[in-house]
Amino acid sequence: MKMVIFGAAAAGLLAAAAASAVEIPNRPALTTEIAEAIAKEALADCRAQEAAVSVSVVNDQGRLLYFFRGEGTGANTIHTSFRKAYTAASLKVSTSVLNMAPQADGYSQLGKMEDDILLLTGGLPLFHEGTLIGAIGLSGAPDPNIEEACGESAIAKVLNSKDG
Repeated sequence: MKMVIFGAAAAGLLAAAAASAVEIPNRPALTTEIAEAIAKEALADCRAQEAAVSVSVVNDQGRLLYFFRGEGTGANTIHTSFRKAYTAASLKVSTSVLNMAPQADGYSQLGKMEDDILLLTGGLPLFHEGTLIGAIGLSGAPDPNIEEACGESAIAKVLNSKDG
């Protein structure tokens, strides 16, 4: 009899807990497979322009998912590509937009806010259906606009093919 009462009480508690449970939102996440595909596409685009680059892809929290060091790139490109990706993910905007901010009124301290924030062109946020899922950072090209163009092209090719 005690087991029946205990079982009924336990079932009642579980039912009450289930009824009051909050719904966890379902949101898109960047997988390592997609991060690698974006990075490889960016590398191919830069190679076609004879620009050797290193590429970092991070998740929406700025954590590294994929990295590739380009042949002949400097040691500085390892951390620089990561910092560009981290910055774009953290601040949810391309670093080319951000590199103008320190000159704007009220934004002079932006570049000093955290060690990994880097306000150099070459970092781009990755969005899926309006939600930030990560960012890509490229470093090593003779012109940072090449890095940004390679990143933009890769994002369009890979994410648009996944979305479509």
